[in-house]
This record gives sequence, structure tokens and C-alpha cells, in this order.
Amino acid sequence: MPKHIIIDFDSTFVSVESLDEFIFFLSNDSSKKSILHQKVKDLTNAGMNGEIDFNTSLYQRLELLDAKLDDVIEFIDILQKNVTKSFESNIDFIKKNSSKIIIVSGGFCEFIAPVVSRFNINEDQVFANRFKYSRLNKIIGIDKTTPFFKSYTKTKLVQSLNLFGEIHVIGDGFTDYEIWSDGAASQFFAFIENIEREKVINISENIIRNIDDYIKIISLLKHK
Repeated sequence: MPKHIIIDFDSTFVSVESLDEFIFFLSNDSSKKSILHQKVKDLTNAGMNGEIDFNTSLYQRLELLDAKLDDVIEFIDILQKNVTKSFESNIDFIKKNSSKIIIVSGGFCEFIAPVVSRFNINEDQVFANRFKYSRLNKIIGIDKTTPFFKSYTKTKLVQSLNLFGEIHVIGDGFTDYEIWSDGAASQFFAFIENIEREKVINISENIIRNIDDYIKIISLLKHK
């Protein structure tokens, strides 16, 4: 078993991109919905495939957001229903190894922490962005004091944690791959249960269809 397992959240731990789904959840204008969906999808894919800076993708999507804290709380119930199937079916494995797990995501802790808590993953094991709120609890941007925002990239965030031993990364995006390619992890596993990003697949040594595949791999490694 590795000493640490770094797991992405969006399109990995859950089957959707949480910020994108939140924007869609808030959209009331049906006539503009399809245009909005395509614009958000294009921004997300460009960031996840490394075509544009991920933070540029994030900020441009945030510009489409008009929400309050109450909306966030309501949306969490929807997100809970979108946990990736193989994570759900392997909840006992995840709970057993929860102390080894670190969630590193460019998403938002307000979405992530309530979902992963059911898997015995504590909020202090989640490294992600946080929303910044006005006095009336309206979302007005990103909290720039968080470790994730200050690190700017996933690689720098992981390096700042001063982890040691065997470190595995599981994720669907280019920013997850970079943690390994930049030398901050021992192995990277491209996760394709929810989405197959061709650019990430083409440069990855390990491709897993689901968490079952990962469990088989580490079981084999343990018996070598």
C-alpha cells in the first residue's frame, strides 16, 4: 500500500464537474441553457486538458455564477447523488484507508467536504478552493487565503505538504498528471470511469477504468 493516496474530486470521486453542475443548477433561463452548458463545458475541458491555464478556466466559469450560501447547501444534496459508482461500491476500502487519502482539487471545499465525510475523509484532508462571501452570504469570488489558492497549482500544493514514502495520484485531468510528472508523486493513475481525456490517456503509464482496477493493482504490488 502507498503511504499516501491523492485523489481528485471532480469527474473522479464524483461523476460530474461540481462547479459546472452548480452553474447549471442555478440557471433559470431555459432559452440560454444549452449555450451556457456548452460554454461552461468548453472552459472546463480546456483547463483539464491543459489547453489553457486551469485557474483561467476557473475564473471564467466563476464569472457566470450568481449564488448565495443557501444555494451551495441545497446543491450538496444533488452532488451526494453523483458519487462515482466504483467509489460507492468500494466505500469499505476507502473507509479502511481513509487516513492515507488526501483530496486535492481545483474545486470548492464547500462541495467536497460534505461528500467525502461519508467515506471517513475529514475536512482537514481536503485541499481545495473556498468561496468568498459578502456580508449577505453572496458568493463574490475565491478566498485567496487558502493553501490551494496560494500554491496556485496542484503540484506546488502537494510539495508544500512535505509528504514522504510512496505517493499515488488518482485523477482524470492534466493537472493531476502534472503532480507525478513534476516529481511530487511516485505514480499517477489516469481515471477514466467518468470521462476519457485523450491527452491525459496518451501520456499516462497507468490507466484505470475504476477503483476496482486500482485495488487489483495495489494488491498485486503488495504480493510482489
